[in-house]
Amino acid sequence: MTDRIDTKTPGLTIDFIGGNCPVQAEGTINGSEFYFRARGQHWTMGIGGSDVILKPAWYRERPYGDGPFDAGWMTEQEALNFIEDSAADYTSGKEA
Repeated sequence: MTDRIDTKTPGLTIDFIGGNCPVQAEGTINGSEFYFRARGQHWTMGIGGSDVILKPAWYRERPYGDGPFDAGWMTEQEALNFIEDSAADYTSGKEA
């Protein structure tokens, strides 16, 4: 697990990222909390809202891999790429 990493996306702070089954990350985007999780055959990203996991203001879910557990074994770099792309879409007002 990696603690506090620099990103190329303005306003994005990642407090930690790592793990396997699930891969997880937490931090903030322009002051709003986010939670990233990858497990099974998909990954999710929740941002803001009253509960970033159960009731996020912005939510994205995408399939990943071909096998039943592929998402849980993605690399930290792959997770970071999905987080940065999602953060950029969120800050630009793009739909999840």
